[in-house]
Amino acid sequence: MPGQLVLASASQRRKELLEHAGFSVKPMPAAVDETPLIDESPEIFVKRMARVKVLTVVERIQQTLYPDAEMARAQGSVILRDSPLRWVLGADTVVVLDGVILGKPTDHEVAVDMLMSLQDKEHVVTTGFCLYDMKKSKEGIQAVNTLVRFKRMTRSEAEKYLSVGESMDKAGAYAIQGVGAYLVDAITGSYTNVVGLPICQVVEMMEEMGAQAIIPFL
Repeated sequence: MPGQLVLASASQRRKELLEHAGFSVKPMPAAVDETPLIDESPEIFVKRMARVKVLTVVERIQQTLYPDAEMARAQGSVILRDSPLRWVLGADTVVVLDGVILGKPTDHEVAVDMLMSLQDKEHVVTTGFCLYDMKKSKEGIQAVNTLVRFKRMTRSEAEKYLSVGESMDKAGAYAIQGVGAYLVDAITGSYTNVVGLPICQVVEMMEEMGAQAIIPFL
């Protein structure tokens, strides 16, 4: 049985993607400020968010194992050697239209406007992810882009889609893995990246960093 992967996220979609691939996942959500910095590019933003989430959870695990923060800092790689929680993964996904990050809609009207801005156009879904090895205190960070093209639709159609109820907690106000799949005319790149985690690239990084013990199919 593979070792556990700590997921620094409250996203049920990311958890399901990993579990469907056979991973044993331990969710540990990280509450962080997700406000982009001035002039911060989408790729830099999602990588920063993924890293901040991971480091927040890593610190929490360290403090739980050894409440003495001074000792944890001095002996971190040693005291974590016997912990079953070695690998921590965090991610952040944004929808980008013409270089502008579209977050989660704040209300129904904002969601409608968001969908109408995407209709009959191509946008980019960018996910940044960070994998952290607590034994070696090493990290890997990457951002993956997928091009998504929406079909043409009317405002009435956008309203009807929103009535399904899957939009308000999604960046860009749509769920490609749900009813929102019918809005998507075409994608170029990773499908799971649009859902919230580019599984192929994540596993490749795990292999490069020596995380074979948590990969269920290797």
